[in-house]
Amino acid sequence: MSLSSQARLSNRQEPVADFYVATEGNDAWSGRLPTPNAAGTDGPFATLAQARDAIREIKAANQFNGPITVMVRGGTHRLSEPLVLTAQDSGTDQCSITYIAYPGEKPVLSGGKVIADWTPYQGNIMQCILPEVREGKRKFGQLFFNGQRQRRARHPNYDPDDPLYGGWAFIEQPLTPTTFRYEGDPFLRDWAKPQQGEIFVFPAKCWDNDIIPIKQVDRDNRIITLQRPPFYDSFLPLTAGNRFYVANLLEELDQPGEWCLDTEAGVVYFWPPTGLVESGQITAPVAYRLIALRGTSEEPVRYINIVGFTFTQTLSLFPQPRQKAPSARAAEDPVQLFNLPQSGGQAIYLQYAEDCRIENNFFDAVGGDGVRLEDYNARNQVTGNEIAYAGGHGVCLVSKKGGDPPPSPKPDPDLISSLVRERPKSVRNTISGNHIHHCGVIEKHGIGVYLYGINSVNNVISHNVIHHTPRMGIAAMHGFGRNFIEHNQLHDLGLETCDVGAMMFDRWFVYEPDEELRHGNVVRFNLVRNVVGCGAYMARLAPGGGTAAGGRILTPYCSWGIYLDNSATNTIVYGNIVVGNVLGGIMLLGDVCNNLIENNILAGSSESQICFASMSNAACDNRFVRNIVYFTDPGAKLIHIGRLPDEALAECDYNLYFPAGSQDLVIDLPDVAPGESFAKWQELCYDQHSIVADPLFVDPENGDFRLQPDSPAFKLGFKPIDISRIGLPTTHARGTPES
Repeated sequence: MSLSSQARLSNRQEPVADFYVATEGNDAWSGRLPTPNAAGTDGPFATLAQARDAIREIKAANQFNGPITVMVRGGTHRLSEPLVLTAQDSGTDQCSITYIAYPGEKPVLSGGKVIADWTPYQGNIMQCILPEVREGKRKFGQLFFNGQRQRRARHPNYDPDDPLYGGWAFIEQPLTPTTFRYEGDPFLRDWAKPQQGEIFVFPAKCWDNDIIPIKQVDRDNRIITLQRPPFYDSFLPLTAGNRFYVANLLEELDQPGEWCLDTEAGVVYFWPPTGLVESGQITAPVAYRLIALRGTSEEPVRYINIVGFTFTQTLSLFPQPRQKAPSARAAEDPVQLFNLPQSGGQAIYLQYAEDCRIENNFFDAVGGDGVRLEDYNARNQVTGNEIAYAGGHGVCLVSKKGGDPPPSPKPDPDLISSLVRERPKSVRNTISGNHIHHCGVIEKHGIGVYLYGINSVNNVISHNVIHHTPRMGIAAMHGFGRNFIEHNQLHDLGLETCDVGAMMFDRWFVYEPDEELRHGNVVRFNLVRNVVGCGAYMARLAPGGGTAAGGRILTPYCSWGIYLDNSATNTIVYGNIVVGNVLGGIMLLGDVCNNLIENNILAGSSESQICFASMSNAACDNRFVRNIVYFTDPGAKLIHIGRLPDEALAECDYNLYFPAGSQDLVIDLPDVAPGESFAKWQELCYDQHSIVADPLFVDPENGDFRLQPDSPAFKLGFKPIDISRIGLPTTHARGTPES
């Protein structure tokens, strides 16, 4: 057991705790027994809240003189509202308070409520009347059958043979911000209540998705009118070629496992996958959060540990109504700027928390984020968890207090100074050893680990395995200081959006007066494979169309391995292995200055291997040195530079390049000379000491990029990368990295 306080053993080696919670418990009992006694007069508590209150009584009696453990027995514990732990529930550095699974058992904390009393509706479809839905007291966008998330009725239907790129309709032409004409005639049925439907759409350049209620439908003219435009429609509007489907209409409920909710009538309809509702338990979420550790700036919550639970079936609050503030400082709304993670909808929430641990839990199909740390948080640890099929992000660390900076590389200094003072810092939190996969089920900006905010400093994101996300694996956006992103294994990312990297660092400004905030991130010893990218919009599709959905969706498309965007500055990218992207293993875009790209292996991108698209008008001190670049695609370029080289690079040298297919090394300089030769590149005083040679990888065809002892890269000063330290620690017990 990784926490010394998680259980104390008696002489008989039976688990001993201060309090117990069980599904057959009773909050009127003492909570001191793991099972009810024979007389039925005492036993465990029924709820976590009662265990919390019992600990408060111990503190009030001045009897808190040692660690306290609450053991929770197996079974499903249903919560309609979160367990809230505040400063009065804190432990100390010597006396932590731990809520933990009873050894050998699997307690499930569920935000789902059972739906019963089903009656036949039509054919295989069942119905259940829910008065609270009709009265506007309840709404949900997920339904579960035996714990498995079911699919909302949709058209075009979900395509199990092509789950990502099949089953879409397409926008032919946007007519107004809320109206568009769709292509062809994919909708074959008349809808009695179109206003109960929603479109699930990837607007504009496919960076994100939206779910928008329908206002009306004109079938004769193939026009759908929405109740609102897409969020951020000023720069991410509906665009010709965008893919979408229509969801939650009863007429489209035509397959086993589909369901829909009529909020006007207060009826949920469901076609059970087994054909019989009696063959399984049907639930829908009622709680958007299960545990909240919520302190204040004056009294943080401290030294609480949450260990060994399964969290499941929370509400999804995506998309929330977003207020468009008239200025960057005009509102406290946390979602007024694009990419700012929406609040609410997390299984575990931490705010003003210190030295707490979220460890060895399983987050299974939660509606929003798995774990969210918001505003000030310090020295908390999110370690050894598995987060699978989350509706939003896996782990999100965000500061939201105060207004948001405007989307400009050079915002007003006084504004930035004020924002920095307003926002508390999140410092020295550790997100490590987690297996995060298939997140972003509902919110397609879903990221494995997401840092967003001005004041993130010295947080460590390490030894995580992150895969199968619609967007990035790890991202840090807006201000921040130095964070350490190291020893992570990331693969199969950017599956549903484009302009994407496995790791993306999107910095709008650097706050020089603060010693902690002026530094950039350290990105080292990570393994990246297969960043895909996916776009569906007419303006950017290549001649001849795309590669999926009959040429309407382009994938792989517009992806990089490590992506430094806008004003990403003072970043160290060292010792990473990046394999199999589209536009390059590394991308620098915008006013990116003083970044060091050193000792990395960049292999197998399909169009270009390195991309420097700097838009600065002055020389930037970016250095690309002692890297190995290896590729086989005969049509791929070595380097793409969007502007003059000296506006992107101060130094590019001591690198080893190897076009394994014996193709020419092509340098693409669109503003100077497209398709330039490597010799001409050297005439510009770059790569004077670099060599073109086989790096002698052990087995690159099978993904083994270790170097043989006589590799010529060593003569250039390249240092071996210890692959054995990348990914989950050997002690990690949740899931398998490649599953």
